Amino acid sequence: MHIALWSPGWPLEKHQNGIVTFVHWMKLELERSGHRVSVLTGKVDASVIDPDVHHVRRGWWGKTARRLARRLFSTERDIFEWGAVIARHMLEVHRRDPIDVIEMEESFGWAADVSRFTSIPVLVKLHGPAFLSLIDEELSTPFARERVEREGRALALATAIASPSSLTLKQTLERYQLAPRIQQHVVNPLTMDDRTPVWRLDACDPKTILFVGRFDKRKGADVVLRAFELLLRERPELRLVFVGPDSGLSQPDGTRVHFEAFRAAVFPEALRGQVEFRGRMANRDIAALRIQAMVTVIASRWENQGYTALEAMFQGCPVVVSDAGGSPESVVDGHTGLLARSEDAGHFASRLRAMVDDPQAAAAMGAAARRHVIETHSAAKVASESLLLYERLIAQVRSNVRHVGGDRPTTRARAS
Repeated sequence: MHIALWSPGWPLEKHQNGIVTFVHWMKLELERSGHRVSVLTGKVDASVIDPDVHHVRRGWWGKTARRLARRLFSTERDIFEWGAVIARHMLEVHRRDPIDVIEMEESFGWAADVSRFTSIPVLVKLHGPAFLSLIDEELSTPFARERVEREGRALALATAIASPSSLTLKQTLERYQLAPRIQQHVVNPLTMDDRTPVWRLDACDPKTILFVGRFDKRKGADVVLRAFELLLRERPELRLVFVGPDSGLSQPDGTRVHFEAFRAAVFPEALRGQVEFRGRMANRDIAALRIQAMVTVIASRWENQGYTALEAMFQGCPVVVSDAGGSPESVVDGHTGLLARSEDAGHFASRLRAMVDDPQAAAAMGAAARRHVIETHSAAKVASESLLLYERLIAQVRSNVRHVGGDRPTTRARAS
């Protein structure tokens, strides 16, 4: 089978993103199973030399049209046009080596254009529908409202919709009143390198808490810092290590508050040194850092099935995770980690305190978390389930074509 996967960036080492992580593990496992995999991506590092990785770019006409459109329209709306651009590149690959099935995200409604212009079966994987993933003022903008509407219209045309979180699938079907022919819960794959270090109680620093994620509102960075400030009042010896880019906390007036300013506002000067900001780090360095911390905290206001938590769990790290979105499907409270109420800094502080005060229980939860991820999220298992889903989709599309009276000719994408 020839499978095409859409990824917003490539490779994983240069683009730390949940969808890129998903595509990375799927590509490896599907190829290991003997299938051909083409990755189409909007951003690719110059170091990549792989004939199966295709950089999706506008043609000269598209660039000219875009410059002209900027005089009349907001530049942020350009992103809606990318579905047709992706479709054109899919067709170019398809003509050289016929594609059996495409799997891609729901973002911006691109999947509808890809399906319409190529006639290739498309599985839409819900990685972060805008109506769920956008936060507060993000969701109130005209651009966001249009994105939500476009995603809904595209999903209404989809033959097959899958999601790593059963809750996200249910909420999406209800939000848009959808009844696709195929709907399925398929978890995210994860099989980290055999050299990935595993957390041990006797090797970690019992006074260190780790946060990995963007400094922004969606990832709950403000909640983590406020929770840690509460915790320091009782445990002044503790230390928080913050890893991730500083995207800033969006404010209602459109401004952003960045890490240093927020830390200064929350912590007394004498305690600011207990919060160490490391910025962006490579995945291998984050893996090494996780096993040094007593506990890893994830405080997202919404997650579908976040890789930040899964990767920490794979390493056997004790985790405290927000109860938002699909996270409780991975973290069973008191068994594979502790859940904290989303946006509740006081509850996060109490859950972190529980981990720090009972290291043996924390270690047991970390071990159970590792077993859960290895058993449930094995890339081989997920790839096998996905292949069965692809076959169902292909059969369904062929059945639809026969029903309407024969094969349709492949349509050329009118895109540039």
